[in-house]
Amino acid sequence: MTPTPPWPVTEPTPQPEEEPFYDGLLVGELRVPWCDNCDEHVWRPKSHCTVCYRAVSGWRTLSGMGEVYSYCVIHRGVEAFAAIGPYVLAWVSLDGGPTILGNVIAPQDDLRIGMRVRIVEPRDPERGQRGPVFTGC
Repeated sequence: MTPTPPWPVTEPTPQPEEEPFYDGLLVGELRVPWCDNCDEHVWRPKSHCTVCYRAVSGWRTLSGMGEVYSYCVIHRGVEAFAAIGPYVLAWVSLDGGPTILGNVIAPQDDLRIGMRVRIVEPRDPERGQRGPVFTGC
């Protein structure tokens, strides 16, 4: 399953604390906010840690590798996505980080829970690739 037409160009409006995440995707990196006090990721990106409530101290770049936690094959998308089905939305548990939602580009017969995936790099916002897109390892 490969995206034959380009992904639709959608314009999410990132909050200021999400900008480093989206900027990282543009260069093929998965960046997540990190709390040095707890030594934990903070997901969704926020200005303060959701565990200890201290200010987020920085960002870490993860490997971009992970495994599919759950997925759904969308056969009939809506609005801007109607022309590109089928496509896959998946929750991906990142190595050393959070579980995030993204697209997976892989043959439908290869998709499975626990499948190892890696981030596709770099993102191309002109082709609509604003969020994370993964492929099988």
